[in-house]
Amino acid sequence: MGRAWYAYVVAAVAAFAGCDSRAKAADPASARPESKSKEYESCGASMHCQDDLRCFDHVCRRSARSTVGDYYAALGAQQRSRGELEAAIDSYNKALGHYDSEKIALPPDVDCAYGIALSAAKAKKEHAELAARVLHRCVLAVPVGSSLRDRALQELATLTDSGLDPLALGRTQLADVYLTRAPAAPSTDKLQVTLSTNPSVDSKKTYPVIPERLAQPDMRSALVACWEGYNKATKKASMAVSIPLKVSYIASEYEDEPGKFVTKIEAAGTKPAGPDADAENCVRATVEPALKSLNTIRDAFSTNLTITVK
Repeated sequence: MGRAWYAYVVAAVAAFAGCDSRAKAADPASARPESKSKEYESCGASMHCQDDLRCFDHVCRRSARSTVGDYYAALGAQQRSRGELEAAIDSYNKALGHYDSEKIALPPDVDCAYGIALSAAKAKKEHAELAARVLHRCVLAVPVGSSLRDRALQELATLTDSGLDPLALGRTQLADVYLTRAPAAPSTDKLQVTLSTNPSVDSKKTYPVIPERLAQPDMRSALVACWEGYNKATKKASMAVSIPLKVSYIASEYEDEPGKFVTKIEAAGTKPAGPDADAENCVRATVEPALKSLNTIRDAFSTNLTITVK
């Protein structure tokens, strides 16, 4: 019995000595650095993240942040949701400026949101070009499968009609220029033709016959054709032309005959040759005959009629 017990104790001591009591499944020291989650990758605890990252909501995130920078980023997101795109872009620029001045690396989530705001304002070519660059930077900074990367790619897809070359996104470094393709011709199906007057003559009872006439299919097609020429020359999505319009009552020379209302479009002012002058001439040639042929206007007024196609 004594020998058996002695052998058992010796075996137990040997087995215990061969085990590392510090090695645990959840011990961060046992995890290899290269196996730890990178920024925006999933995690169960902060020990699963690489150095300088913390686990928040099961995602590894950096803890070094600029509070003021994040404030301006939040303000920019709010402004973008309200459609205040220029204000949003300005706020994101301030956010980037604070991160730079505080010498804190810019978090990709702020940069990606900046790219989304720029993409929303892509009607301006300079915003579209910068949006492509910032969104590509976002794609390169975040891991595959992350929601930030997916959203950035969705926004980049909206820049196709602006001339984005998708091959530029296949590079592992930023390109010099992204919008190298000819922009796609915008569809005219969603174009709207609107009228406004200054001073307003909406109170005139028979004024509505003018917008009714200009909204008819033949007039819309002609005005859209004017817009297409203007858009091709300027790449602008909106065309606006103002025409001085005057409706006067002319009394009859005879007592037994009623007078009549006459529509007159004042002569065009001097304007340098170019897309704006061409657009005005096109709109005038379209609108003037149609308005002069209206015989149902029974109000005298003088106004600037602005026709906008966008």
